Amino acid sequence: MTLSEQYAAWLRDAMRAAGLDIDRQRGGGRQALAQAVNVSASTVGRWLNGTALPSPENFEPIADTVGVPVVQMLVDSGIISAASLTFSQSTDVRFHPITPAQAADELGLTDPTERALFMRDLAQKNRRHLRAADEGDGDAVAQ
Repeated sequence: MTLSEQYAAWLRDAMRAAGLDIDRQRGGGRQALAQAVNVSASTVGRWLNGTALPSPENFEPIADTVGVPVVQMLVDSGIISAASLTFSQSTDVRFHPITPAQAADELGLTDPTERALFMRDLAQKNRRHLRAADEGDGDAVAQ
């Protein structure tokens, strides 16, 4: 089964689950999706027949129209793997914070003076951030 065919099977099921009638000639489901995504009904037909895939800019409007999160659509339809999601999260420092020394290493700061300045700047930013949080200054925390 090609990726286009796999996506088509997912899209047909998702549209039916969302109450979009795609089984009758004049059911209106194809036209409803076409209008929501701003494409022609024939384009939607090609997606449903498995002869074409939507462009990436269409993913969010399609997911919104059938009522699923875009990430769920991409995984369930076979566009991306669930494993790729866990990989990106595991390599993202927001999920695994690093120390200032590790950051300096990653930036290639080997000169002792540059490293010391970098570490001092980070410590100052952290103190300002913590002070703003203690004072309840939401704007300063957001910065």
